[in-house]
Amino acid sequence: MSFDVEQFEITPVGDGERPQAIYLPPGAGRSVWAFSGDKYTVKAGVASTGGALGLMEAEIPPLSGPPMHSHDNEDEAFYILGGRIEVVADDRAVVAEPGSFIYIPRGAPHRFKNVGDDAARMLLLFLPSGFEEFFLEVGTPVVEGQQAPTADTFEARVGEAMAIAESKYGIVSH
Repeated sequence: MSFDVEQFEITPVGDGERPQAIYLPPGAGRSVWAFSGDKYTVKAGVASTGGALGLMEAEIPPLSGPPMHSHDNEDEAFYILGGRIEVVADDRAVVAEPGSFIYIPRGAPHRFKNVGDDAARMLLLFLPSGFEEFFLEVGTPVVEGQQAPTADTFEARVGEAMAIAESKYGIVSH
């Protein structure tokens, strides 16, 4: 069975409508640069899943990652595609390598950091969806063919981004 890509375009889900099957080819999705030059690509979210889940692909430069925080509104999960990500959750630390899965229930303080020498790649899953919108709000759109902005470009904006995360998206800093 083959799929017609046109048949699987993302269309917003209205009230009372059943979400439709979606397909995104490799490289598709809205992408933004944020924080220390992280690249986040939204693969699924509120508009395409009716709020069921959010899924993002992330490329995290060495030594980058968010500060300790927790989510009031969603559970979060990570699936490591490449590199080495240190995850600290519930006062436990693990270095996750490709193929590793980590589940963080809402309310659990956690952070992650790329502890490898190269960019790490991971999938971030949010249940329910909504938090993926934060990245689109605070990030800078990726322009095909342009390099990532330097890390210092984002340093001044991290405090502003965390304030938005706390006031609008139910994030608690720890």
